[in-house]
Amino acid sequence: MNTQNLTTGKPRTQDNFFALIGNTKPYFKAAFEGFAGTGKTYTAAKVAIGLHKRVGSKKPVIIFDTEKAAKFLKSMFAAEGIEVLVRESKSLADLKETMTRMREGASDVLIIDSISHVWEDFLKSYAEKVRRTRLEFQDWGVIKPTWKTEFSDVFVRDPYHIIMTGRAGYEYENEINKETGKREIYKSGIKMKVEGETAYEPDLLVLMERMQEMEGGSIKKVTRQGIVIKDRSTVIDGKVFENPEFKDFAPAIDVMLEAPEKLETTAERDAGTLFRTEEEKYEWKQMKKRWLEEIENYLVSVWPGQSADQKKLKIDAIKYAFDTMSWTVVESLRPEALEAGFKRIQDFVQKHIQVEGAEMKKPEPKVEKPAKKAEAKAKTK
Repeated sequence: MNTQNLTTGKPRTQDNFFALIGNTKPYFKAAFEGFAGTGKTYTAAKVAIGLHKRVGSKKPVIIFDTEKAAKFLKSMFAAEGIEVLVRESKSLADLKETMTRMREGASDVLIIDSISHVWEDFLKSYAEKVRRTRLEFQDWGVIKPTWKTEFSDVFVRDPYHIIMTGRAGYEYENEINKETGKREIYKSGIKMKVEGETAYEPDLLVLMERMQEMEGGSIKKVTRQGIVIKDRSTVIDGKVFENPEFKDFAPAIDVMLEAPEKLETTAERDAGTLFRTEEEKYEWKQMKKRWLEEIENYLVSVWPGQSADQKKLKIDAIKYAFDTMSWTVVESLRPEALEAGFKRIQDFVQKHIQVEGAEMKKPEPKVEKPAKKAEAKAKTK
């Protein structure tokens, strides 16, 4: 497949900037959100056990435990013959170290229980560092990008399976009551207690709820319900499972893990290079000024005169290097284009010198001198 060069219209040779669609991220990233007692941790553990078997892992499952609740899962994993290692902490710094060790091969499956506590500790640590009791508007310009860099981006791209839980909280909105004319606040939904975009990073998001069946004022039966809020595979999107287990999510997991492929394209480019600080702008202008001076001074040093021939040679050199005879156009070019053009001007000058040298070495044609009259007469006698 050839692509067209937008500037010249000529076909561009195929490279590896683009790639065919394939599963270049064959890892299961899921989140279970819900209020206390809805079965988030239990369900995450059940899914982790099934996933561990599904991928044929021989490594332990690692739990980043913020609630000191991993001990209640010990018998569940032991019954399946799966070793479990735990890190009890709420610190994002510890979670970052945990994820680093996961990348180094410590495990294939990580459970984070719960990410809400890590987020709350992160906010608290920031407030203590800046010595504030309440966060201000400008603080979020530091907090949110830091969280994204240190957790969210890592969560998405890291090459292992991650199942995290998060506490649910109500979302509130307000509107004016038409009858009273007063503004009233009401519950508009449920969302995970964590940085706003984090809950939407996983490929699978499940809302866990505790369901009670009542009889005669007493609880007759309790079940946990899992509602699939988001499923990128679309296989189980919107489905509701009672006391969910691995088998309920297996169809989506199979799609997410099937036919893994290695990404073979050029490395992602840093968008930061599109921005310039004031210092970089100054350096850019100075570099541009430098190359314009280099070009002008070089041309003057080679052809210092003001004759029509030397003026034409300077213009020819500019045309050869930049495909224009306008100095205004040359002044508008970027420093890297000026640098490349300067090298082409030097190339033009060298070629011109070689041509001139070759012409000077050509032997002059011999011209016969007319014989003297006396010598001519002598020969006729």
